[in-house]
Amino acid sequence: MKYAITLIFLALALVAWSAPMDLVPRLFLDWLGADFLLLGIGHARLAHGLFGKRPDGTLPWWSWLLFLPLHGLHALVWHLYRLPRNEPAWHQVTDRLVIGRRLRNSEYSADPPGWGIDEFANYVDLTAEFTEPKALRDLPGYFAFPVLDASAPLPEALHAAVARLRPGKTFVHCAQGHGRAALFSAAVLLSSGQARTVEEAIALITRVRPAVYLNSGQRSCLAKFAAIAQKE
Repeated sequence: MKYAITLIFLALALVAWSAPMDLVPRLFLDWLGADFLLLGIGHARLAHGLFGKRPDGTLPWWSWLLFLPLHGLHALVWHLYRLPRNEPAWHQVTDRLVIGRRLRNSEYSADPPGWGIDEFANYVDLTAEFTEPKALRDLPGYFAFPVLDASAPLPEALHAAVARLRPGKTFVHCAQGHGRAALFSAAVLLSSGQARTVEEAIALITRVRPAVYLNSGQRSCLAKFAAIAQKE
């Protein structure tokens, strides 16, 4: 909820800032402010389908039209964030699980050591705000499970998504591979019995990808997921 409030406050600040400006910059900032307002409401209501991401990993035309300034900002932040970092695009957690960030077009053909991208039984895309590169969404194991950034799905939805995974190697990614991807990867570890507790699952992931961070909402979701998994 804190994240939602921050986004709504940012939306109002942008609109107030644009008030004395000329028409064109004012319209752009108001448009971006309206996008932030919708995103804040989406976070508050856990509306992970806010951007309309389809099962095939694409965004519909109306999403580009309605959220164009926000999509542009997402792309800019994604590129700027990864440029100064020496963090690899992916890390291998176990012999059947890899966690990573969203891959660039030039990266999906570069296989993780001993792993062929096209050999993954599951290629899980958790981004709600990006279209996946075509070569990746054409993979037989591609699975879109959109989750808003810095947010978490309902525990029941997470449980159902993990249950859908096919036997074999799994690649899990979000935008940067730190929050949503860690949440889903921890759920996979708990479901498979490779981790007995939430903290153990998170520790296994942070050991190989130190920048991983789960906020309180994501940890709460994972704890509830573990309780559901234990009843099976």
